Amino acid sequence: MTVLIKNIDERLYERLKAKASLEGISLDEAINEAIKLWLEKKSNHILLPDRQFWDAIYEGKYALYCDGKFIGAFNTEEEMLNESRKYGKCYGMHKSWLREEEGELIGIF
Repeated sequence: MTVLIKNIDERLYERLKAKASLEGISLDEAINEAIKLWLEKKSNHILLPDRQFWDAIYEGKYALYCDGKFIGAFNTEEEMLNESRKYGKCYGMHKSWLREEEGELIGIF
């Protein structure tokens, strides 16, 4: 899709262009990533892509995800909460906290 965007801050654009070049990605890839990150930040939904996290939930464990990584699977909520205190931003999940929609478990945060 081709889009014309007006009134872009020139300094931000140049910084984005330089960073994309350093990362070895195209400018359109960088813009798509920036849009995705902005939308995720503004959304009430949280994307936790770690397979171990979701495997732990399906196994009936309390799964803990902190500071961008899977921390572990715990037998009790208390164990999970105690571990979470060692980290910054954390998300915990258990199968009983989920609802099923069309055969998939959807997390409610």
